[in-house]
Amino acid sequence: MKESALLEDPALPALASGRHDALAAALARVGLPGARTVALLKHHPGSRCTLAIAAGTDRYVVKLFADAAPVLALSAVHQVLAGAGLASGRGPTVPRLVGVDTDAALLVTEMYAAPPTTALVERGESDRAGRLAAQWLRAAATPGLTLGDPYDPPHALEDVHSYVCTIGTAAGELGGRAGAVRDRLAADIPPSGYSDLRHGSFYLSHVFDLGDGPGVIDWDTFRQGPVEVDAGMLCAMAARWAVHRPNHAGAAQRAVAVFLDEVHDLLDPARLRWYRAAALLKFASYLARRRRPDGWAVSTAALIGNAEMVSA
Repeated sequence: MKESALLEDPALPALASGRHDALAAALARVGLPGARTVALLKHHPGSRCTLAIAAGTDRYVVKLFADAAPVLALSAVHQVLAGAGLASGRGPTVPRLVGVDTDAALLVTEMYAAPPTTALVERGESDRAGRLAAQWLRAAATPGLTLGDPYDPPHALEDVHSYVCTIGTAAGELGGRAGAVRDRLAADIPPSGYSDLRHGSFYLSHVFDLGDGPGVIDWDTFRQGPVEVDAGMLCAMAARWAVHRPNHAGAAQRAVAVFLDEVHDLLDPARLRWYRAAALLKFASYLARRRRPDGWAVSTAALIGNAEMVSA
């Protein structure tokens, strides 16, 4: 297997050797002999890795894990969505599943040649970005897609508590403010609503414009919960853009406004605010982790401030 950049991770069966013999053999078993690595997309050492590969003129995404459990779980997601008509390759859809190999703990899907909706926002096509995200949410709101760990408000509060702890470890004052938001969320838990398969990290960067509808990638954090789990995450994303991409903050807010206008009939306003505030604390905790970027405290405070307003 020809590699553009050799990568070794002893915890991942497919990358245990820098020669990548196990990876090449697994790709051959799923029907991609002679594939080569094009790019490293993401790597969490000891846990997981995502590669872009080429086989002839086609491009694929390979997700590598430390064991087969997440491979089987993601394969199940594709099967459930396929049963609902959401894995056809025509939007709304998830990427076509090419194959899995449990021995090498990997899963292969097609790679979209289309742009993510973040690119639409950056070039001023916010309305289309919002409509594509809404089209997916509406298509996936069909009851009966039951899969994943429960993520009703009581379960989500467990994550919120960990976010507050992370923020508090980095800065006590910010942790106190985040803790006050947590306490408001704990005191005002909304009804759970009907619970079905949700993406879990429903960002614009995970929604692609396929021309005939959205394609949605990266289901690693799938869970089971109300539709506001994903809607709240997408809404919180606008505040995250204000921190990380201030030049496009207005365009991101426009995309969210269009999104909400398209799906308002699906959403409970109180539950949406609740999950939106939880997502804002999640984004704040990302900035407060060990590798804190320059200006992290100001950005974290801004996100907590948004969570305070949403949860008030």
